[in-house]
Amino acid sequence: MWRYAPINELSLEEFVLANSAAVSPAGEKFFAALAQKLGHLSGHVLVHNGRPGTCTVSGGDAGFHFGGANDVPGAEAMVGSVLHGGDALVRLNDAFLPDAVLIDVPAGVVVADPILVVHWCDGDEGGEAGPAVFPRTCVRLGEGAWAGVVEVYAGPPGTSRSLVVPVTELSAASGATLSYVSLQILNDAAWSLARLAARGGDHATLRTFTVGLGGAYDRVRADVSVDGRGAQSEILSMYLGNGTQVHDIRTLQEHVAPKTRSELLCQGAVAGHSRSVYSGLIRVHRGAVRTDARQTNHNLVLDEGAHADSVPNLDILENDVKCSHASTVGPIDEDQRYYIESRGVSPDVAEGLIVRGFFDAIIDRGPIAAVAPLLRSEVRDRLNVALENRRVAADA
Repeated sequence: MWRYAPINELSLEEFVLANSAAVSPAGEKFFAALAQKLGHLSGHVLVHNGRPGTCTVSGGDAGFHFGGANDVPGAEAMVGSVLHGGDALVRLNDAFLPDAVLIDVPAGVVVADPILVVHWCDGDEGGEAGPAVFPRTCVRLGEGAWAGVVEVYAGPPGTSRSLVVPVTELSAASGATLSYVSLQILNDAAWSLARLAARGGDHATLRTFTVGLGGAYDRVRADVSVDGRGAQSEILSMYLGNGTQVHDIRTLQEHVAPKTRSELLCQGAVAGHSRSVYSGLIRVHRGAVRTDARQTNHNLVLDEGAHADSVPNLDILENDVKCSHASTVGPIDEDQRYYIESRGVSPDVAEGLIVRGFFDAIIDRGPIAAVAPLLRSEVRDRLNVALENRRVAADA
């Protein structure tokens, strides 16, 4: 699972465990502004270097448990309940996580508005070694429950190196609906190595959307398993690379039970000398008859120095299933460009409209509507920089 990845450039000796306890004013300001942008929330928490602050629930008792390991009953049964074992990075998170953010929604409870979890990763001031941060989030929904969770990874701007190794576990019991969005906007020197594991019971619905915009190396491995009969999942992933960034997405759509369904859409763009890697696997176990699984990866390559790798895979051990995979890698469609320019639009503006439309298509499918304006804003700002750099290079 590390093919095409620059993992040989990672030296753990260059990082130390982040121990700073006080949240910086910049982190608090970012958190307040973000909460305001998202509007009404059912709960929110600012996590500093893996240490949750006060977990606030809107309106007092909202009917669900929200807090650290000492605040949520049965916390010991939640951590590690979805992700058993794992690779070396997961084990590092197990060993060094200061605390976990736990969201436990009992059976039948509907959480009307999103729950916001912001991870501010700034490490320690001074020193030659970069800070290493190990956040952990666990979400568990009881039978027939409904909830949406927004998770954001951010830190101060600049060129300071850091290592962020988040682990997120999502569990939806029979008939539950769980929506999840994560946004990574760390600075361009950070390494983010994230692991997402999700599991759905009978007739459960899992909808996940991972967005990677920051980081020198941004890796997300998402393993989503539909374990119960009639369960379904939608897995979305989006990225935008510029400079020398590398965005690396690995997915597993695992079908264990009959009549399950999964749909994956991963798409992004790379500019400058950035790279993207997508490697996905649909695995259908014996007994998972009537499975319907689809996997799609679309890549826009905006500059000659950029590159995208796409490796879809199937592992089917049962008959009577429908599975498909598709991928595209290429520049902006010239017919689209010609059509827009023929309406009197300049080439630079036409290019921006096409790429923004490319991203809007997946943002509009996101599982939590309140996050869409934030994602559009973040993509627009970074895209403007990428396209401006391209124009400057062309004029040089």
